[in-house]
Amino acid sequence: MTWLLMSASRILYRGSYGQALDAAESFSLCARSFHLDGTEMAPRLAPGVRLVPEDMMPVRRRRAA
Repeated sequence: MTWLLMSASRILYRGSYGQALDAAESFSLCARSFHLDGTEMAPRLAPGVRLVPEDMMPVRRRRAA
């Protein structure tokens, strides 16, 4: 499944879920944190940033990216 990383209705990245999270982290749009025992907590995206499946977008928006 292809995911879109979006900010203010602009598509910043398209790829797999893991790649999109890595891209968000490299763009400083995502903060990863860990529990005290070392397990990873769910990543938190910056306000206004969305990670959605590409199939949720209208066809014309998908072609434009």
